[in-house]
Amino acid sequence: MRNRIWAELTQSKHNIEFASKYSDRQRFILRIFNIGILAFSSAGIMGWKIWENLPLIACILITGVSLLRLLQPHLIMNEKQLKNLDDIHKFYTEYYNKIEKLWYDFESNRVTEEQATNIFFKLKKLETNINPIIAETIRSKPKRIVKKCKKNTDEYFEQVFNI
Repeated sequence: MRNRIWAELTQSKHNIEFASKYSDRQRFILRIFNIGILAFSSAGIMGWKIWENLPLIACILITGVSLLRLLQPHLIMNEKQLKNLDDIHKFYTEYYNKIEKLWYDFESNRVTEEQATNIFFKLKKLETNINPIIAETIRSKPKRIVKKCKKNTDEYFEQVFNI
């Protein structure tokens, strides 16, 4: 049971890191996207005198911006999905704290193997509520973010648990 609790502890910390980094990345992409749409929309409105002589280019830009706006929900996360990421982060932060308490209680022999097993599986059952939200929200895990999260998590456990 000790190894199982430890594995869950490290995985939940990784999930916290991932939700945070992924959320930051998605928010950055959304900001850039909105700034780009605003810039092109403003250029179309403010630069009507420039586009007067280049109607084909103006039409292509307007069409491109309109298509991007229509495709936005399929290309980048919307506010609901970003809120879901925040909920996932919150869940795993609370979950991590509970698993960490179980870890300390088990390591200091305040709970028996049987008690630890019962507590562990009660905690694992909590994850079933968040799994559909995760499946709906996180469609891919960029390798660069996963790698950075693993590094951060490993460093955390080295500093906190001397492992």
